Amino acid sequence: MEDRQAGDHLLVRSVLRGDHEAFGEIVTRYQGLVASVAWRYGVGRDDIEDAVSEVFTKVFRNLHQYRPDHPFSTWLYRLAANHIVDRGRRARRERFRVEMPDQITDPSPGAMNGIESGERAAVLRAALDELDDRYRETLFLVYVEGLKVEETARVLEIPEGTVKTRLMRGRQALKKILVRRHPEHFGD
Repeated sequence: MEDRQAGDHLLVRSVLRGDHEAFGEIVTRYQGLVASVAWRYGVGRDDIEDAVSEVFTKVFRNLHQYRPDHPFSTWLYRLAANHIVDRGRRARRERFRVEMPDQITDPSPGAMNGIESGERAAVLRAALDELDDRYRETLFLVYVEGLKVEETARVLEIPEGTVKTRLMRGRQALKKILVRRHPEHFGD
């Protein structure tokens, strides 16, 4: 891992000195990560390539802001996540719905026993779409991306306690939405 970080730091320095081939290497190394972020944050399959291109354009423009105190992948992940969230906000303002990923796991498996799995995924996606962005982002990082609380805190650049609070409030808000929309499955 340290070899990769050292290699990333060398590539970043090379790009900042004008080596465009080094930037191509960064893109090759990390396009999968960025595509994964886009997918998990709800970018549809047809738009992922555009989102990845947008993120790397932003990376190129902002590479001078990267600080080598932290892994490059963490900085890139945060930049990609922010860009994708902003992209989704813009799309919602334009009345386009951002499709949530189909691979969201159901946090309470017994709660939706009477719903088919495809419908369950749709119900969960719709409820997640109603959540405040900060709660949705935190829930995604922990439950979909599988990051630990401390990793999530580092990616979001917030204290671990704030991550825990957002997880708790996000789960509560998600439950309220599900109860309101589907009382037959989630009511008392």
